[in-house]
Amino acid sequence: MVVRTLLKTLVLLLGALPVLQAQKPQRITYAEKDTSTLWFDWYKPVTKPNGMSVLFVHGGAFTGGDPVNQQPMADGLTKLGYNVFVIKYRLYLKGKSFGCDMVLPEKLKAVQQAVEDARDATSYVIAHASELQVDTSKLFIAGSSAGAETVLNLVFNPFTRSHDTAYNLYKTFRYAGLLSFSGAVLDINTVYDHAPIPLFLMHGTNDQLVPYATAAHRFCKAVDPGWLILFGARTLYDDLQKRNWPVVLYSYQGAGHEVSNYMFRKFTEMDTFMQQAIQHKIKATHYQLKKENN
Repeated sequence: MVVRTLLKTLVLLLGALPVLQAQKPQRITYAEKDTSTLWFDWYKPVTKPNGMSVLFVHGGAFTGGDPVNQQPMADGLTKLGYNVFVIKYRLYLKGKSFGCDMVLPEKLKAVQQAVEDARDATSYVIAHASELQVDTSKLFIAGSSAGAETVLNLVFNPFTRSHDTAYNLYKTFRYAGLLSFSGAVLDINTVYDHAPIPLFLMHGTNDQLVPYATAAHRFCKAVDPGWLILFGARTLYDDLQKRNWPVVLYSYQGAGHEVSNYMFRKFTEMDTFMQQAIQHKIKATHYQLKKENN
C-alpha cells in the first residue's frame, strides 16, 4: 500500500513538471545569391555559455538535406553551453545526382558553391560577432557527409585563386577547430599549404559513399563520368599525424556511411575535442572502435 501510494505521488509530481520543448532558433539571412536567399538558424546556449560557437553544414549529397533536420544536434550542443549556427547553402545539384553518372565538372561546381556559401556564412558571423555572441577565437566549423566535404574543402581550399581575395578567408582567419563526420578532401596537396588546425574526424571503415581512406567517390569506375578520387579520414590522419598535427580520428570498424549521423549522439566526444582544442591540448590520437548498433 505504501509503495503504491509513493508511486502515485511520483506520477503526480512528474505530471506537474513543465514539458521541455525544443528551442525555436532565430533565422538570419547571411547572403543573397542568384535566386537563393541563404540563411542560418541560430541556436543559443540553454545553459551557462561556455564561450564556444559551432558553425554546422548539413549533408545531403549536394542534392538535398535541410538545416531544420539538424536541430537534435544543435539542441544537444546548446545544452552543453555552445552557441550553434546551422547554415542553408546552395544545392547546385538539387533534384539531380551526385553519383557516378554525374559528370565531374558539375560535381566539382556543387562542392565549390557549398564551400563559397560556408565561407560567406563564416564571414557574416565574424562581422556580426558581437551581436551573435561569438568569440571568433573559439569558433569551430563542422559538417556531416556532403557538409563534411564542404568544411574540409573550405579550410583546405583547392579552389583558391591568388587573384581572388574572397577565397582566402583561411589566410586572415583561423577556426578553433574542424569536426568532420564522414568527410573527405578533394586534393590532399592543398592540406599542407595551411597552418595546422585541430581536426576531429569520425568515419566508418566500410563507407561506400565517402571513402574512409583514398578511393573513388562512391567507388565509381574510372570510366564513369563522375569518377573522382577523394582522400578520407584515414588518409588525412596518417599523413597529418606524421607532421604532428592536432588530429583525432574515430574509426568505426565495419561501419558504413551511417557514421555521418553521429553528430546526433557523440556529444561527449565532440565536447571533449572542442574543450581541449581551445586549450591547445590536442595530440594525434586514433580510436579504433567497434561498429555500433543504430
